[in-house]
Amino acid sequence: MKLNDQDIANARRTLKTIAYAVASVALFATGAALAQGTGGTSYGGTDKRVCSFFEDINGLLSMASIAVVTIAVIFSGYQIAFAHKRIGDVAPILIGGVFIGAAGQIATMLIGEEGEKCTAMVMHLSQYMNA
Repeated sequence: MKLNDQDIANARRTLKTIAYAVASVALFATGAALAQGTGGTSYGGTDKRVCSFFEDINGLLSMASIAVVTIAVIFSGYQIAFAHKRIGDVAPILIGGVFIGAAGQIATMLIGEEGEKCTAMVMHLSQYMNA
């Protein structure tokens, strides 16, 4: 099946129309949904669900970071012990594993402890939604 220029132009036009429709619905529907309640700050319990979701994600990332560092150390140790590699050969693997594993802790150091609290996230969200 060969596509000509007219088919490609029609497909692009259709995708652009769908993208504009989704963007406009998202733009107007979020304002109406967040406007319910008193003063625009009552989210109907959604903020607690969002916070618990991000706390779950944070816990999963912490577990994954431990796994990544462990796998990097095991792989490097295996390469040194049995494949007769030098430490310089496996240093990129060790450094990358440590950076990937420490990404969450580095973010906590940069953002601070206040950024981990759910109220900080909701305050940042409400700042952008009520603007």
